[in-house]
Amino acid sequence: MRFIKNGNLFKSYFISFSIPLLMIVSMIVLSQSSLFFKHPRELSIGITLDLVLTIPLVYFLLIRKKKISKTTVVSFFGFGILVASFIIPKDYQTVLSIVKKVVFPIIELGILAFLFIKTRSIVLKFRKNRNESIDFFTAIELASKEVFPKRVAALIATEAAMIYYLLFDWKKQHLQQNEFTNYKESGVLALLLGIVLVLLIETFALHIFLLKWSVVVAWVLTFLSVYTILQFISLAKSMTKRPHLVDAENNKLILRYGFFAEAVVPFQLIKGLEVSSKDLPENKSVTRFSPLGELVPHNIILHLKEENKFVSLYGFTKKYTSLAFFVDNKLEFKKMVEENCNV
Repeated sequence: MRFIKNGNLFKSYFISFSIPLLMIVSMIVLSQSSLFFKHPRELSIGITLDLVLTIPLVYFLLIRKKKISKTTVVSFFGFGILVASFIIPKDYQTVLSIVKKVVFPIIELGILAFLFIKTRSIVLKFRKNRNESIDFFTAIELASKEVFPKRVAALIATEAAMIYYLLFDWKKQHLQQNEFTNYKESGVLALLLGIVLVLLIETFALHIFLLKWSVVVAWVLTFLSVYTILQFISLAKSMTKRPHLVDAENNKLILRYGFFAEAVVPFQLIKGLEVSSKDLPENKSVTRFSPLGELVPHNIILHLKEENKFVSLYGFTKKYTSLAFFVDNKLEFKKMVEENCNV
C-alpha cells in the first residue's frame, strides 16, 4: 500500500512538472518552425505571453492542491523569460522587454518584501518561544526555503546574509551563558584582514595589467575579486555575531563559522570531546570545521557515535564523525557540553 501511495505521489508530481516543461519545449519548437518565419511578429507576442504568463498559470493550477510551495511559480516565470530571450529574435522582443523592465522588477521586490516579512516573523516567533538558536542567518534560511527550491534557497540565504552582515547589524553582541565565541584567540580575524589586503593589492595590479589586453576581462575579474573581498569582510563581521551555542532546551549543540558553515549536533550523537591542538590524522578521520582549512587552528575535537553532516557555504554539506574546531573558552565549553550530554 505504501509503495502504491508513493507511486501515485510521484506520478502526480511528475505530471505537475512535465506538462509545463512540455509546453516550453513546444514553444521552442514553434519558434524554429516555418510558420514562425512567416508570422514572426504575431507569434513572437504569443510565444512570449505563453512563456511568461500561460505556462506559469498552468503550473500553478496543477500544484494548487499539492504540498508544493506556490512560490515555485516564480521559477517557471523566470525560466520563461530566459527561454524567450534566446528564442525570440531581438527585433520582436518588445513585449518581452516590457516584462523585463516592469513586471520582473515588481516580482523581485515582492519576493524581497516577502522574505523580509517572513524572516522578521520567524525571528519574533522564535524569540517569543525563547529559542536562542535562531538568528538572522537561520531565519533567512528558513524563509528562503519556503520560497525557493532547497539549493536556490541556500544561495539566496547566503547572499542575503553577506549583505546583512556587511551593511547592517552594528549592535554589540552580548553573549549568553551558553554561547561561546571562536574568534578572539584563534587569530582568524587577523587572517581574514590579511587575505583582504592581499586581494586588494592583487586586484589593483591585475586590473592594470589586464586593461592592456582586454577591458571587458579586466573589469569582470575585478568585479569578482571585489565581490570575494566583500565576502571575507562580511565573514569576519558575521563571526562576531554567530557564536557556538550549547542549546540545552532543544538538546543540541550548534557550531557556527560565521555564515560560512553551521553544524547542528543532537546531544545523543555526541560520544565525547577532547581538548587538543595537535595535528590532525592524515587519514582524514577528523574533519576540519573551518572552511579556511589549516590556516585556522583548532583546540577542540568532537567525536560522534555515528556520521553526521554540517552545512557549508551555499548549502553544500560535508560528512564527519569527528570534527575539529576552535572555541575561545574551551574548558568551560567542554564542561557544559559534557554536563548536558552525560559523557
